[in-house]
Amino acid sequence: MSLRRYTLGAFVGALAMAGVWLLVPAAARADAPGLQINPLQYEDSFKTQTVRRGFIDVANPGDATVTVASNVRGFRQVDQAGRLSFYDDADLAAAIKVELGQFQLGPHEAIRVAFSVDPKRLPGGGVYAAIFFRTQPADQTSQSSYVAESVNVGTLLELTNGDGRKQGEVTRLDLPWLQLGDGLTGTVAVHNTAPEHGGLGFRPELTSRVGPWGRPQPLTSGLILPGNTRRFALQRAGAYLGPLPITVADAATGAHRTTWILACTGYYRWAVPLGLVGLLVLAWLWRRRRRRLRRAATPSLKQPMDGLSRRPEADFKSESESKPGPEPEPAPEAGEDA
Repeated sequence: MSLRRYTLGAFVGALAMAGVWLLVPAAARADAPGLQINPLQYEDSFKTQTVRRGFIDVANPGDATVTVASNVRGFRQVDQAGRLSFYDDADLAAAIKVELGQFQLGPHEAIRVAFSVDPKRLPGGGVYAAIFFRTQPADQTSQSSYVAESVNVGTLLELTNGDGRKQGEVTRLDLPWLQLGDGLTGTVAVHNTAPEHGGLGFRPELTSRVGPWGRPQPLTSGLILPGNTRRFALQRAGAYLGPLPITVADAATGAHRTTWILACTGYYRWAVPLGLVGLLVLAWLWRRRRRRLRRAATPSLKQPMDGLSRRPEADFKSESESKPGPEPEPAPEAGEDA
């Protein structure tokens, strides 16, 4: 009986475990597809109304097949850090056509996607758009809990339709007036003065120069869209000492700005304090020596121990005055002389 009971209990337990396994959904899975594109930026200028073609290479570095869809959107600058926001624009989508609206890429496969730009459908001046490639999540089944991720990457298109010129100014040059550290640090603000609609965006060609004798050094910059301001970091490593003028110039627009600072950077951070300490020590030694010389030049008023020969003249005078002189002889009387 006991064997039968044990066998029946094991059978019921196995059925219970099987039921739990069927009722509980499968563990959630997550895929992280990726796409690689080249180039990330595309620039072109249209002097005529001829349609031009371009190419973008799209690669799948993952181990699974992905479905990719393409679309065209516009972009604008939203802050002084250079961040962008994207928006849908029907006119841009009509002027910029991507040949493959949707395609598949197998594991470690790549494809070259062609696109065309019709300048007759674009507005005049600067045009800023992006061609995006987005992976689509795989279909889910009722027997799986699937957490899918989608990747959206794109190429920025910076187009100039017609003529135009770069317009800008260096509006601010912010550096702490006292510079201590390994070099000079601060920020530069450049404003694109072109109108927001139809103006040209540009990348300023910034250089910084310290003092009239310093050599210009290039600064890292980025795209500034029309009507916007952007800040860039200013960093110059080196040893600088004293009040110095710093000039930042933009070769693209000819704008420049100058400010003054008080610097003690590089090895001067240690040389100047050590030099000040050395000067204080020298001043203390000179003052001590001067006191000794004054004391040596002052005569001593203490009585010597080797007799009167070395006493001061005042001692001799006092002794001569204190000794009594010889007593005078008495005057003779008149009767005695006779």
